[in-house]
Amino acid sequence: MSKLMRFPFCWGTDAVKRAPDLAGSGRNDTGVRGGWWVRLILFTVLLGTPVFADARVHPHSISRFGWRSTPGDLQARLDRIADLVDQSNVPNLVGSERWRTLLSTHRSNIERAESHSEFADAVNALLKDAGISHFHYYTDDDWPYWHLQSYFGSGGPETKVAHIGIFPRRIGDSWFVNGVLEGSPASSLDIRVGDELLTVDGLPFHPVASFRGKEETPVTLRLRRKPGLTLNIRVTPVKETLHKAFQRAIRQSVGTVEHAGLRFAYLHGWSLLGWGREYHRLLTMQSGVDGLLLDYRDGFGGSSDNAMNFFFGDSGTTGEGLGHWVKPAVILTADGTRSAKEVVVDAVKQAGVATLVGTSTPGEVTSVGSVRRIGPDGLLMLPAHRTALEGKPTQPDYWVDRDIRYCAGADPQIKRAKEILVGLIREPALSN
Repeated sequence: MSKLMRFPFCWGTDAVKRAPDLAGSGRNDTGVRGGWWVRLILFTVLLGTPVFADARVHPHSISRFGWRSTPGDLQARLDRIADLVDQSNVPNLVGSERWRTLLSTHRSNIERAESHSEFADAVNALLKDAGISHFHYYTDDDWPYWHLQSYFGSGGPETKVAHIGIFPRRIGDSWFVNGVLEGSPASSLDIRVGDELLTVDGLPFHPVASFRGKEETPVTLRLRRKPGLTLNIRVTPVKETLHKAFQRAIRQSVGTVEHAGLRFAYLHGWSLLGWGREYHRLLTMQSGVDGLLLDYRDGFGGSSDNAMNFFFGDSGTTGEGLGHWVKPAVILTADGTRSAKEVVVDAVKQAGVATLVGTSTPGEVTSVGSVRRIGPDGLLMLPAHRTALEGKPTQPDYWVDRDIRYCAGADPQIKRAKEILVGLIREPALSN
């Protein structure tokens, strides 16, 4: 079956028609340079972007401190958003009358905003009420903003962000380490999943603002490993595109894991954007391992093609002459398994070629139509088409909860995944 037939929503007419909005050799009214056509096609498939919005003011924030628009500026931004939505497929997805009612209901609250932060929060309250995924407004204080910039930007300085390689998670009023990117500054230090992120150089932690302008300069990160135990870690931020950071992390995550006398291939699939060489590497390892652990819990979405080729053997960049993965496989899932990753995990579950361990996916599988510039420091993500999986979370075969708060790196989901994989290899009938 062709890729087009398997996933018609990924290559819908509207997505392709809107492709030139981000493509081309020069800047257009999006304000974002599209790069190559292949980038555009990958993007219009599916791009999951978890939200790390933080409403608290931070002294180093561009968007959230010292920014106050006149009513006319705010009105212009809101009018720009409304016009772009009207030109998109949103009215068809939501219903034109319903969209106009939602906009009218939220307009006064949006127009009362006195900062970019308040504006973003009010706009996103409107977009959330539309009830479709991949419909969000990002500021330059949000990690997804920089992820989008890095993938579709010009590659110049404006697409790079200072960071230390922590993938953060907001729980209540606190920030926690949800993951550490392999090959990043944080990966070589005693920074663990579950650590509460308190301050950077004495100021409240923020994923972006805490490191802005501090690249190549050591900073002091204060974290809480558990109640009563705080640590000060010296770390030097780097400034680069997040796409580069995530691709490096994916490459460096490929390896083997030993458990109960067996050897498993391992990959942390932070993102499905890229050429998929990590899947090729896994296929070259297949003859020397007993099974596969694939971690899809965190990060971003992208294009499902390489992962689908890996499991189902279509021709592609992942494995010329190497076939596809045939040995027992376990995939870790959670609420961070978004978008294109949901397409993959649902397909492999239905086909019975992999076992899912963890918690359910969020069911956020609307395809992306375009990303448009709103002012100098905002991006609007617009959905294209609702897919069959939208609003339908994929459930794991084995449910294993994980509370990262103060877990000091302990991972009950991976522990259980290893046990299940051993069972699949040694006693497949019992495991099923």
